[in-house]
Amino acid sequence: MKRLGLFLDTVILLGLLLGLFYSSSQPYYKQDLRGTISRYVDADFLEQKWQHVSFQYAHKEISVEDSGAAGLIEFFIRKATHFVTFAVLAFMFYRLLARFTAYSTALPWSGFLSVLTALLDEWHQTFTPDRTGMLTDVLLDTTGIVTMMILIVFRRILRRGPRKKRDKIRLGQPS
Repeated sequence: MKRLGLFLDTVILLGLLLGLFYSSSQPYYKQDLRGTISRYVDADFLEQKWQHVSFQYAHKEISVEDSGAAGLIEFFIRKATHFVTFAVLAFMFYRLLARFTAYSTALPWSGFLSVLTALLDEWHQTFTPDRTGMLTDVLLDTTGIVTMMILIVFRRILRRGPRKKRDKIRLGQPS
């Protein structure tokens, strides 16, 4: 059963990495979701409701006025995908590394490998026509990675339950 788990974790991790590579290799026009979004969303209604929504991302204004309702929705879908994909990637690196190393080694290495993947992914995009690698996206990816690492730590704390008597003695507390 352990071999099957190892195999599945490896396949999922490799699938994620290959998916990232493929996605980064495609020019923007092949990934443009605005047409699909426009078919399912009432753009006029959203443009009226979101007319005052405006913010900066990577030194570029993001707003309904600039991108339209479909463009704004696509922006949030793309950024949510960054966050979630790299959170899952960190989790899969952790699951795989935890099979071979201690928790104290697996956790930081999973974070490091995930951030390295984010950097390489954005660098790879600089070679793709109509794409730009952005440090801001690496920071967003890192936010997803750190969030997953915090969840892993919380899960570990909750699974361990109350500290044992020997742990209190080791910490210098009276028994």
